[in-house]
Amino acid sequence: MKRKFFGTLYNTYSFFSLYANIDQFKYEEAQIPIENRQELDRWILSELNTLIDKVNEFYEDYEPTRATRAISDFVQEKLSNWYVRLSRRRFWKGEYQQDKIAAYQTLYECLLTVAKLAAPVAPFYTDKLYQDLIQNTQTEGFDSIHLSDFPVANKAAIDLILENRINKARNITSLALSLRKKEQIKVASTT
Repeated sequence: MKRKFFGTLYNTYSFFSLYANIDQFKYEEAQIPIENRQELDRWILSELNTLIDKVNEFYEDYEPTRATRAISDFVQEKLSNWYVRLSRRRFWKGEYQQDKIAAYQTLYECLLTVAKLAAPVAPFYTDKLYQDLIQNTQTEGFDSIHLSDFPVANKAAIDLILENRINKARNITSLALSLRKKEQIKVASTT
């Protein structure tokens, strides 16, 4: 759990922090509407809001193990292995304009929300992550994550058709990678 969840979450935050500092992202720009963001942004925000619903349900049913598994799966498989991996070039290249700002806003929202969702089961780690996230952005004025509002799903951001379509692509990619590994076929260099 330490390496898989906390390590992945830390690495995702470190990636965000590195490029946000380079571009001096402070969340001062107006919120870019979800419908004006790339499909990948809309997908991860949909998955995030679906996660909020699930985690709230699990906590209400006194099922913290199911809640933490859902959060961990989101961070490892969806946020880190898919969203960040496919969005890296948006952070690395290009001018600091709408697309790059949308990527920062999307990743920031995911990290902040995940911290809040995990706060009941990882209080100290998530409070540190929360403090680090809001330090330069001042998006919230709470002294602690435990004083902030618990996330409520934005139903308008949930697009189950988009989630299903992207998740099918993720499954196909995963199957292809496992077949390639089984047959010991190396990835061809593109250089």
